[in-house]
Amino acid sequence: MAHRQYSDHMETPKPQRTPQSADKYVLRLPDGMRDKLAALAKANDRSMNAEIVRLLQQGMDAPAQDTPSGIDADALANTIAERVVARLKEGS
Repeated sequence: MAHRQYSDHMETPKPQRTPQSADKYVLRLPDGMRDKLAALAKANDRSMNAEIVRLLQQGMDAPAQDTPSGIDADALANTIAERVVARLKEGS
């Protein structure tokens, strides 16, 4: 019984994530991009993998403002709203 109580208080360590157990994805890069990534990684004192992960994270963290057509929908909506308000004030 003492054995069981002792084991209840033990924490199970999380398995260590190693490069061998990390998620992997093969990526085909356009011509010249590998050299640009290598130069960027070197300039930032990172491995290419770390630089690619940082760039992906930046892209995912960035606010989704642009529509596929390249128009910032929020800015366009704000501009339209401001113009409508201005015209309404002019008409008053």
